[in-house]
Amino acid sequence: MNATITGMSAKPIIISFRGSDVPVTFPNISKEIAEKAIRSSMFQRWIKRSERIVDKSTISLRGVEIQTVDMFGPRKVGFIKVKADAYLVANGTEIPKALPGISLLRGDAVGILMVLRCSGKKYTILVQQPRVPVGDVSCLEIPAGMIDKDDSTIKGIAIAEIEEECGIKVVKSDLVKLTNKMAIMPSPGGCDESVDLYYVDKEVGKSEFDGMQGRVTGNREDGEFIKLKIVPFDEAWKLSGDAKLLCAIFLYQKIVEEKNEKDSAATSNPVKRSKIEDSLKYLLKNERAVEFFHNP
Repeated sequence: MNATITGMSAKPIIISFRGSDVPVTFPNISKEIAEKAIRSSMFQRWIKRSERIVDKSTISLRGVEIQTVDMFGPRKVGFIKVKADAYLVANGTEIPKALPGISLLRGDAVGILMVLRCSGKKYTILVQQPRVPVGDVSCLEIPAGMIDKDDSTIKGIAIAEIEEECGIKVVKSDLVKLTNKMAIMPSPGGCDESVDLYYVDKEVGKSEFDGMQGRVTGNREDGEFIKLKIVPFDEAWKLSGDAKLLCAIFLYQKIVEEKNEKDSAATSNPVKRSKIEDSLKYLLKNERAVEFFHNP
């Protein structure tokens, strides 16, 4: 059940959590901003996830304090810092010790591993940009973007990020999902963010390839100063600590390995090979069968 606002005229704001009323306080921000935060997709998603029951265990939520809200412009909620009064419930019994409840709600994201093939060699694209939170003026990452709309637009956001950050046009069918069952969670101890990963396998010509190296891109209005760095695919993991990149490479390699194993099994399986050989021998010996296949 999504959080819904009631009691608009009084403090605290009451939300619904698994059918019960839970108070939300906001001592350091205005009620207007608190209401926008509660309505935001990231807060709603956080509440929905917290309501889940897994192996007869769940989270009991007694209250939430919204400590800060960073707005991206006058209407869009950026980041929310909350402190939840939360407890573990196991087999119907609530454990009296509170769970660590300080959380940064920044929403989900999508990352794309670009697999470029040129002149028989394989490369990937890293975007180089200043990242103030980690104090790095030239942080290397895979193309990525925040998901600030509903989940049905994830591929659309990925396509837009590839074009905006890399200057490359792709379509939805070019995107292959790497995180099939569960998105990666870079920092689940303090942040709600989960990242869906995709890859794009693209053949490019020499002139297009040369034009990408060092290309300056990014949305200046959003403070993006991006420079493309094309690197050999097998060397990328050595050049960056970007969790999205490292996870995407691992998942991509697992997919390639599984495909190779299936292809190898299909061609080397002795039972299948024996059946094929027997069928060919039968056709060669049986003139009627051969005639049937030529003139059914």
